[in-house]
Amino acid sequence: MPKNDPIRRQASTYPVVVPILSRFGDMDTLGHINNIAIAQYFEEARVSGLRQMLGGDHAWRDDVRVVIARLTVDYLHEATYPGTLEAGVGVLRVGNSSFTLGLGLFQNAVCVAVSDAVMVNAHAGGSVRLPEQFRSRLSERLLRRASSD
Repeated sequence: MPKNDPIRRQASTYPVVVPILSRFGDMDTLGHINNIAIAQYFEEARVSGLRQMLGGDHAWRDDVRVVIARLTVDYLHEATYPGTLEAGVGVLRVGNSSFTLGLGLFQNAVCVAVSDAVMVNAHAGGSVRLPEQFRSRLSERLLRRASSD
């Protein structure tokens, strides 16, 4: 599901939701949340979302060392301070040694940004197959398609 797919701009598409509270230090002189802060919000959502999907101990297992191989952010609208945002997190693709997360950031039901993160299970010798338990859990959190009427 590409980032320009309109469904990516709907909060109901994402199976995991992470609340994000904007901070005073995140805004520019016009009261808008700056782009670096948006990227940090996605980082928080990625980590929190993975903890919800895979369990809190996933980062400390010997057979799993997930790192970011590619990260993109598309900024769509301004976000403002003060306010609460919601980050939606879901899985776009599950491969053998990698998976791709799709994220959307929403304020007042408006999608302000979308992000894709390619995550790889990497060890000293290169990429390593994801444990079946993780592949199964990730597959249960695929982004939702719109229902047909």
